[in-house]
Amino acid sequence: MNFIIFGPQGSGKGTQAEKLAEKFNLSHLETGQIFRDIAQEDSLLSAKISALIKAGEVVPDDITVEILQRFVAQVPAEQGLILDCAPRTLGQIEPVETMMAQHSRKIEKAIYISLPYEQSVARITKRYLCAACAKPLVLGRDIENATDSCPTCGGQITQRADDTPEGISKRLDIFYAVTLPVIEEYRKRGMLIEIDGSQNVEAVFADIIAKL
Repeated sequence: MNFIIFGPQGSGKGTQAEKLAEKFNLSHLETGQIFRDIAQEDSLLSAKISALIKAGEVVPDDITVEILQRFVAQVPAEQGLILDCAPRTLGQIEPVETMMAQHSRKIEKAIYISLPYEQSVARITKRYLCAACAKPLVLGRDIENATDSCPTCGGQITQRADDTPEGISKRLDIFYAVTLPVIEEYRKRGMLIEIDGSQNVEAVFADIIAKL
């Protein structure tokens, strides 16, 4: 069982991917987090990826597929996986599917959690992170103020560098210009499940399971 999951920033696709991974014993490969982790390393590749992330640019197709290949190869053959926003561009579809086939895997379904632009912006601006334990926090739900300490470990609360209004706008523009055509391709193939992401977490998850 192998899925792809898509959604604009703030749609909750990461949360839903984790819930699907737990329910179906899947390995969750989130390309965004993989890139952010690599950006913290000390190498020419990490420096390049770090610069792309700071500029809000898309990691080139060949690098994306090469890195994804490393992680897919580490997933046990008997375990399914969920690719979180990969393939991200039309140019990645064929190489990602070829790479999957080399590991005797085939993508069964593509899940798209849709969310209006304005709701994406509203959600992302409330998104914070503990610098110490990396726990994701939502302003107004987990913390009252951005100056609060982490309720789990007492660590300092921070916000992703690209979660500024300018960064959010650029990332959403890239999603609609670059990734939406990928989603439409899977729709044409009859592989797409589209879910209303404006619902609460449990309702979204219930819809995904029902449509699967």
